[in-house]
Amino acid sequence: AKAPPVYAKLQQAGAVFGQRFGWERPSWFAPAGVPAEDVYSFRRSNWFPHVADEVKAMRERVGLMELSSFAKYTVEGKGARAFLDRLVANAIPKAIGRINLCHALNPSGSVRSEFTIARLPDGLYGERFYLVGPGAAHDYDWDFLARQIPKDGTVVLQDLTTQMGVFVLAGPNARDVLAGLADADVSNEAFPWLTVRDIPVGFCPNVRSLRVNFVGSLGWELHHPIEYQLHLFDALMQAGEAHGIAHVGLRAMDSMRLEKSYRLWGTDLNAENSVLEAGLDRFVRLQKGDFVGKDALTRQIEAGIPNRFCTIEIDADDADPFGNEPVFMDGQVVGRGTAGGFGHHVRKSLMLGYVRSAFAEIGRPCQVRILGDLRPARIVAESPYDPENLALRA
Repeated sequence: AKAPPVYAKLQQAGAVFGQRFGWERPSWFAPAGVPAEDVYSFRRSNWFPHVADEVKAMRERVGLMELSSFAKYTVEGKGARAFLDRLVANAIPKAIGRINLCHALNPSGSVRSEFTIARLPDGLYGERFYLVGPGAAHDYDWDFLARQIPKDGTVVLQDLTTQMGVFVLAGPNARDVLAGLADADVSNEAFPWLTVRDIPVGFCPNVRSLRVNFVGSLGWELHHPIEYQLHLFDALMQAGEAHGIAHVGLRAMDSMRLEKSYRLWGTDLNAENSVLEAGLDRFVRLQKGDFVGKDALTRQIEAGIPNRFCTIEIDADDADPFGNEPVFMDGQVVGRGTAGGFGHHVRKSLMLGYVRSAFAEIGRPCQVRILGDLRPARIVAESPYDPENLALRA
């Protein structure tokens, strides 16, 4: 197993670990006196109230997550921009310090890989970009990138996954915590949403701070040289004490991303559904030059998009959807779930998934089968939590 330097500290804090692609990651944190173990069930289980507390902490105060399992790469050189531009459907960030979410597509127009691409200051070989992808996709994406690299030396590709640790610091008080440690201006004016800056934090001289996260709150991903992780962890926890900082695990993150209708690579974003069916039109630039999958998307727009990505709210009992549940309307199956769970902040059982376009209207009632029962449900507007993204832009 792959474990970050702070593994023992997380364990002391009550972490109950799960794993993703061999990385040990805290699923949730057991408070003092609560057994630090999962009791598996198809129904809401022993971690449910503790995950609720973690969500509350991050939505109302500030939380810290360890996410070093993210895959991280740099792409640099005279040909770096052209190389990336052919690979993904979105525009490559132009200004230094800007971040775009970009999808590499299959020829069919479905999502092959997802990267957060940040433009860094130019390097030794020319323009330089920092790519962050899902940890579970590391080998798959590395193979994909490495095989496409031009052979003429105009692009230099590096894998920084095990050299860089990542903390996610998020919640309304995240800026106050970071401001207490960073030797930089982290105000909204100086450091707006979707920007990246390398700044000193505590005694770590260079923390690549990206103002993005997968929970939909004000916050930063703090990418740091792995040898500074123990120091940074202690500094953040100490600085956060006055602001009510809490440890937050992966189950709470999943609850919060469902509340934002954020798509997860490999389940919500899959080889079956196109990026347009996934409702990610805003990340597709059809008017730019050629990129893989462009022709298929053009054809799909002409023919009509067969399915739509929907957020569904379910009148659940003591069991929530996992994904892959069928969606029924008038006795026929009109779609399927790709992910599900309980949104602890909005206090609703939520499912994400694809519904045939003719049936995919907001407000439309449907039924979802959970543990053999057809539960009443309805299609709701995307992002049940903070649809205007006010928290992210705060």
